[in-house]
Amino acid sequence: MPTTVVLESEWVLRGAYGLARDDVIPALRAFAGLANVTLQEPERVAAALRWAEGGMDFADALHLGAAADCEAFVTFDRRMARASEGLGTPAVREP
Repeated sequence: MPTTVVLESEWVLRGAYGLARDDVIPALRAFAGLANVTLQEPERVAAALRWAEGGMDFADALHLGAAADCEAFVTFDRRMARASEGLGTPAVREP
């Protein structure tokens, strides 16, 4: 499954169906763990799910996962920067 489909699934479950993050994240994790489901980037999705459980927005967490090999992730989003603190994410800083 492409990573973008995981992102869209999370958004639809929360946005269109009104499910809480506390319900969506475990559901996505369970779905990803099914024997017949193959993720495009399983490590990146797993990290994003973990960080989302820690309070980050899932989309932000998934984007941050793409920066795993970078020195830092620079963002104007102060909420994202604060949410990443203490979660073991790649470095997040504001410009």
